[in-house]
Amino acid sequence: MSKDNSIDDATLAMDTTQNDKLMEDAGKVHMDEGESWGTGIIKDIKRTVGTHWWTEMTNLNQKTVAVTLLMFISVMAPTLSFGAVYGKETDNRIGAIETILATTWVGVMYSLIGGMPMCIIGSTGPVLAFTKAVVRIAENIDVPFVTFQAWISCWLLFYCCTAAFFDLTRVVRLATRFTDEIFAFLIVSIFVLDAVGDPFSQVGILRYFDPDHKSHDEFEDDPNYNYMETALLATLLGFGTTALIFFFRAFKTSAFLCNDGIRTSIHDFAVTIAVIIMTVFNEFVFDTVELEQLNVPDKFQPTYQCCDSSCLTFFPDDCPEQAEAYGSRPWFVDFTDLNGKGWV
Repeated sequence: MSKDNSIDDATLAMDTTQNDKLMEDAGKVHMDEGESWGTGIIKDIKRTVGTHWWTEMTNLNQKTVAVTLLMFISVMAPTLSFGAVYGKETDNRIGAIETILATTWVGVMYSLIGGMPMCIIGSTGPVLAFTKAVVRIAENIDVPFVTFQAWISCWLLFYCCTAAFFDLTRVVRLATRFTDEIFAFLIVSIFVLDAVGDPFSQVGILRYFDPDHKSHDEFEDDPNYNYMETALLATLLGFGTTALIFFFRAFKTSAFLCNDGIRTSIHDFAVTIAVIIMTVFNEFVFDTVELEQLNVPDKFQPTYQCCDSSCLTFFPDDCPEQAEAYGSRPWFVDFTDLNGKGWV
């Protein structure tokens, strides 16, 4: 009994010692004092642009080149795809050219002064859904969509600047790790479903197996077109590219090659190498099989082409008898063009 009592006493003493080392309110979120009147913005600029900005901007090496190519591939394809969808939903008032231009300058400026150069800036599903709602509202209140969208963007800019000026963004600390992981899981699920096959829409590789898919309409007059060949090749290219990426990324810790620098280079450029290989494979091995291509505009000009000087009708849908467009809409929005509804 005495031996058991001595063991219990030692265990209790150990537990007491460990409890004494615990921090008071451990795990509790502690909010910093608010940086009011814009001082937080100044401190952020000094901490990012004012310190490591020049070092990071001149840090041109293999890693940065690999990441740049990866981000280009990751951004360009969805930008063109979303641009096509925007054109359809907004009657071509916003199209591929506008999404490319917006993604480019916003991404560059955010990388330069935002402190997060690897943050991918681009169109997303929720923003597209919001834009569709804005189009419907603009039609209901009889206000030009482009002007209405521009004023919404100005108000959003005002709210963001106000939140930054009074340091309201610090409340993000109240978001737990659980919230972060749930949101990340949601984003990943959206991208995976959009790539493989979304059961709620007509996007995804597996959707090509549907004979009534809209991508087959372009080749309906071609007697040699076989939608099953297109579907199988699209599936092969999609999953093959993914498999190659994982294969090349595993080179870094593999026994292949005798030089660690070469293995690291293959690991860094895994995405770029995989995309190039599968593109060459498609162009030279299956060159007779038709695939849906990204709709890249021929000229860098506003998507909305006008039938006349008023620019209220779209060429060629609203004026099929006209040989060519009168011109394109201006790049800059007229904020006063509210159709007489200044209360908007």
